[in-house]
Amino acid sequence: MNKKLFTKVITAAALLGTLASPASATTFITDINGSYAKDAIQELVDKGIINGHGDGRFDPTGHIQRQDFAIILAKSLGLDMNSAPAAATFSDVPPGHYSFAAVEAVVQAGLIHGYGNHQFGNGDSLSRQDMAVIFTRALGVDVSGKGNILTFTDKDDISSYAKDAVAAAVELGLIKGNTDGSFSPLQSADRQSVALVANKFIRNIEEQRHSQQPSTTPPDGDTPPSPNEPSTPTTPETKKPEPSGNTGSSGSGSGSGGSGSVRDTTAPVVSILSDSPVFIGSSLIAASNETGYLYLIPRGYPSSDRAELEVLVAEGLAKKVQVTTANTPTPLETAQLEAGIYNVFAVDRAGNLSRASSDIELKRPLSLTLTPGATFVLNPAYVYDEGIVTIVDDSMIEDNDPYTDRNINSFFQVQREEESLSLQYNPQEGHFLILEEGTTVGYIQISSESELIEAQETERGVQILLKAGADEDTAASLKLTLFENETEVSSTILPVIMDAAPPTVTDSVYSDRVITITANEPLVWYDSFEINISHMPVNSSGSSYDLLPFEHFTPSIHNGNVVIILKGEAFRYYPLQPGDQFEITLYGIGDYARNMIGDEVLIVEIP
Repeated sequence: MNKKLFTKVITAAALLGTLASPASATTFITDINGSYAKDAIQELVDKGIINGHGDGRFDPTGHIQRQDFAIILAKSLGLDMNSAPAAATFSDVPPGHYSFAAVEAVVQAGLIHGYGNHQFGNGDSLSRQDMAVIFTRALGVDVSGKGNILTFTDKDDISSYAKDAVAAAVELGLIKGNTDGSFSPLQSADRQSVALVANKFIRNIEEQRHSQQPSTTPPDGDTPPSPNEPSTPTTPETKKPEPSGNTGSSGSGSGSGGSGSVRDTTAPVVSILSDSPVFIGSSLIAASNETGYLYLIPRGYPSSDRAELEVLVAEGLAKKVQVTTANTPTPLETAQLEAGIYNVFAVDRAGNLSRASSDIELKRPLSLTLTPGATFVLNPAYVYDEGIVTIVDDSMIEDNDPYTDRNINSFFQVQREEESLSLQYNPQEGHFLILEEGTTVGYIQISSESELIEAQETERGVQILLKAGADEDTAASLKLTLFENETEVSSTILPVIMDAAPPTVTDSVYSDRVITITANEPLVWYDSFEINISHMPVNSSGSSYDLLPFEHFTPSIHNGNVVIILKGEAFRYYPLQPGDQFEITLYGIGDYARNMIGDEVLIVEIP
């Protein structure tokens, strides 16, 4: 077990005793007789950990949603749901929401993360692999390297961040694979499977608690008195108080003020339960062996006594939290703090100050931001091999069909504060590495959110394939998930637009020897592109002459528009004058879905 999380597990196990008896009469569920998890469901219902739909139904095969899973996890661990913050962490789980207290509790405990942009994912389903990740994280087990023992037939489909956790969950007996030898990692977990795993999870914690209880056998073979035979009282030894320069009494070691009272001068001990770095906005988990307060202080600032710590808190440079129970994981908020190296100090009720904890780095998390108006366009006329689209990085962009190769940087940016970071595709893992000053700090994983779109990892990039049945009315999207230090930080949805309609020219204007052609959607050119231009002078009796590309004009695509720059050589014989016209025909120019502009002639007049 991870020693840093041991205290959390044992404390949670102790709290589970409060859930052992239902607060009200047993609730009977009517639709679980055919469920393989019937006994587990009823047991959790009796303990008040899970509920039905209020009409006697549990819906065992229905998908578990993230907010309902948060409730089960919070109740299973006995997390404090009576101290939820006044302001919601997530805009989709406001204070009035039925899951608000549970969501805030599990997020503060560092067990479940949101999507970023203040979104928790309320209403979204939970995958089987993510269920394994969260339950093993809550147990505090060390899962490192366990993914190597996986034998499922679809083990390669398990995301890299989840492989070790899935293997650990299987090893602990929390979860099993399918009867055909597969695991189905991306399949949504149903309510009965979550109930079964939660029941095993609680028993696992209870077993860990019992295994850690100290032996009740007295040392040296002494036999304790029988419960029915009180032991013979002994006269307490009278201790002579140690001489002290201060005979007053205070703090946790003080008595009622008599001559035998001894002042508490022992400094508390602080423990850090979070791994460094901690991302600003999430909580740093620490503990003190005494009740009192914990302070999160930037390294290098005055911290020799409590008064100095309080000044830093008042100035907004540090954070403070009360410790109501010794040796209990306690979250320290990091919102509004600056990035840097910090230490945690504990102060007990007698005012004794602990030593500084080990260094903890607070770091701004990476952010994933969609480019304004970014959409991913596919043509339902192309399916399977004839319409392969590959998302690639900068190094793989070639001067070929713009429909087949899409630069990942054109859809979104990854930033640390204001700095944009570069992306590099990793064919071994099938995701895009995030590089910061040449060091890999995270990665982007792309997955499909539609049954009619398939995302496949290849040597060049992530291939997006349309399946048969897709049409212009198909609603689809891609999910971009951001991981930093193997932890999911956020995710965002990239809309997919099905487009089989050719673009329409909406405007074509001339200004200062530049012709600009605009369409109802961004334009690109393909390998076979061609532009024909004829100049019709107003005083040439109707005659015209053709302009030669690159000799008389230079074509380009700029901001999705066709831009034609006319050179001086084009008008050596017929100088431009108001009323002159250009006849323009475009070939091989279309939208990103490979729909081409028609070959109609465009007339542009010089004003």
